[in-house]
Amino acid sequence: MTDLKGNIDTPSSASVFRVGKFALFSHRTCEQTQAHFGLSSRETELVLHIAGGLTKQEIAKQMGVSPATADTFRRRAYGKLGVNSAAAAAAIVSSYLAGTRVESCEVEVVV
Repeated sequence: MTDLKGNIDTPSSASVFRVGKFALFSHRTCEQTQAHFGLSSRETELVLHIAGGLTKQEIAKQMGVSPATADTFRRRAYGKLGVNSAAAAAAIVSSYLAGTRVESCEVEVVV
């Protein structure tokens, strides 16, 4: 996750994150995201890198860890979020940071 610095006008209460070539302005912080989902700071960082479109190798390099360690963060984050894909993890965390109400729920499948 990359906090942006520079010539961007942001409300003082907003957190700013780089995702690909875009800047995301959030009124929720990474700390709030971690608390809401039970993620560690490294798991949250990894999911934000996934949302930014980085490859496994790029994520490991950005985080300063081996690809195997990054994969451990990924598996733990997916487990805590209850998802099986990068797209789902990125959607949940990005939606929460954007201000969407995200709650855990049990879904009953009717066949």
